[in-house]
Amino acid sequence: MDWKSAKFILMSTATAVVVSQVAKKVCKYLYNFKKSSQDVVANDYAFSDDAAIFNNKIRDINDVILFSDDVVRHTIRVPPNKDITICESRELNCFKLIKYIKSARETLDVCMYLITSSEIAEQIIRLGQRHILVRIVVDSDMADTPPSQIKKLQEYSFIQVQTNKKSILMHHKFCIIDGPKAIKRKNLLKTHAEKLNIHSQFAKQNSKQSKTKNTKGFVMSGSLNWSTQAMVSNRESVIVTSNTNIVNKFEKEFESLWVEEEPVRL
Repeated sequence: MDWKSAKFILMSTATAVVVSQVAKKVCKYLYNFKKSSQDVVANDYAFSDDAAIFNNKIRDINDVILFSDDVVRHTIRVPPNKDITICESRELNCFKLIKYIKSARETLDVCMYLITSSEIAEQIIRLGQRHILVRIVVDSDMADTPPSQIKKLQEYSFIQVQTNKKSILMHHKFCIIDGPKAIKRKNLLKTHAEKLNIHSQFAKQNSKQSKTKNTKGFVMSGSLNWSTQAMVSNRESVIVTSNTNIVNKFEKEFESLWVEEEPVRL
């Protein structure tokens, strides 16, 4: 082997070693960056169905969602000595709002001036498909105004929609998730349906009674209409609380607007 060939082999080997070491460091860096980012997101933003905040038994909530231009910034350090800034943006707040809505276990009562967000409408439909009892009250003037989602929601029999036809403007913007009065109403309706269904009575007698879960309700209320315009462009605020007194007052207000049509004495 001549000197040129040997030199070429040595240089090739050295280059391969250097490239492999660089690739190893890059992979390690990317792995650490991804892991650190996931940890921060999990701590600050993740609202999984198994998280304590959505746990039926210990769901105590006192939260505020702000839609504004002033983002909340979180800085994390990723090796080697690199700062990464994560912002609590409007997009993340939209995600947070929807996760609260999706956390419903039994009922969802909505009292909203207008609903134009197709994303929220889709989530409401999915709740109904999961046998969550959904009631919606909207202002009569805004119910059919494009791009209102009310007609779309009314296509589903498991979603009850009523328009407020009183002369006074219905300008409320709140929803009650798993309110105690609403859950009681759902149970009464279920009992009434079972009395009318002989097959259901027979099946009930031959099956073990399932324990009723202790679901704690909460309210979301503020300036925010469920519209894309509001969430993307406006300065809005939403207070989320499971305070029992507050939940009870909002349930009372909802019941004053809802016209009961079921043949059940509640």
